[in-house]
Amino acid sequence: MNRHTLNYIIGIDSGGTAMRGCLLRGNGELLALKDAPSANYNKLRGEILKHVAQLARQLCEAAQISTHDIDLAGFCATGVGRPADRQFVTELLQQARLAQHVVAESDALGALTGAFAGGPGIIVSAGTGAFAHARTHAGQIVRVGGWGYLLGDEGSGYYLAKQALNAALQDWDGRGEPTKLRAIFEKHFGVTSIELIITQIYDPAFDRGRVAELAPLVFAAADEGDRVAQRLVEETGSALGELAFAAMKRFEAHTSIPLALLGKLFRRRETLLPAFWKVFGTTQQRIQIIEPRFEPVLGAALLAMQVTHQKMERAFLENLARSLSSALP
Repeated sequence: MNRHTLNYIIGIDSGGTAMRGCLLRGNGELLALKDAPSANYNKLRGEILKHVAQLARQLCEAAQISTHDIDLAGFCATGVGRPADRQFVTELLQQARLAQHVVAESDALGALTGAFAGGPGIIVSAGTGAFAHARTHAGQIVRVGGWGYLLGDEGSGYYLAKQALNAALQDWDGRGEPTKLRAIFEKHFGVTSIELIITQIYDPAFDRGRVAELAPLVFAAADEGDRVAQRLVEETGSALGELAFAAMKRFEAHTSIPLALLGKLFRRRETLLPAFWKVFGTTQQRIQIIEPRFEPVLGAALLAMQVTHQKMERAFLENLARSLSSALP
């Protein structure tokens, strides 16, 4: 695929709670940005195609072009990181002629590519789940954590809230230290005693996303001086630090490494970072926290360019940043 034939690029990022798409001109100009309901690949499998195709049509309609004009499409989604899934989704999108060339990858790799515009660095994501992803200066892709709520996700909102719920129940049954979390959860769930939350917790509709939404209550208890909540928050910061530290060890010695912190849990980064940095010891000086250069949906488009050996020239990235800035409210 030659650069001069690259007229339009689509990027789509499908996470656990929402899907977002962008349409770029070949020179980097952002033409359209659209949101859509989440299309979870793990649940939908082949049915995900109709959701992706609908979003692609909306992007093209907004820019007044035909879907036949799309040269390149990058689709990054939760659950598409393994080879068999990548191949399945790629073939699915190619058969639907979403674009002349299609690249399917994990949402983590799209976020990583967007954060550093295809360059080296580490992202640590702390939302419902938690993981680190990195690209070394040599181009090696590194994945740490992100094994899901059954096998890990230490440092995530889900894991923090689950541990806090457990601590509150252990306070009630006499196995644990007294904690304000017990009263906080009783008030939140509208029950007179903490053990009565079980009916709500085990309702099929109360999924891990709903559990993760309880994380701010744990931070609130920590702010009020509750020792149990403070310990759990500190353990969360340490777990996230361990993700980043493991990724850092895969970089060449003594190199300076940019780090981007993603996800809702890092809205409380001032609370999490003291324990986070303890993991690094004297190697902390190698890490520089930066703000992500581009959001994951743009990373999906950039990743497609990178995989198909399209150069992300300085003028292209400047056009993208400028047009993005003017498009935002």
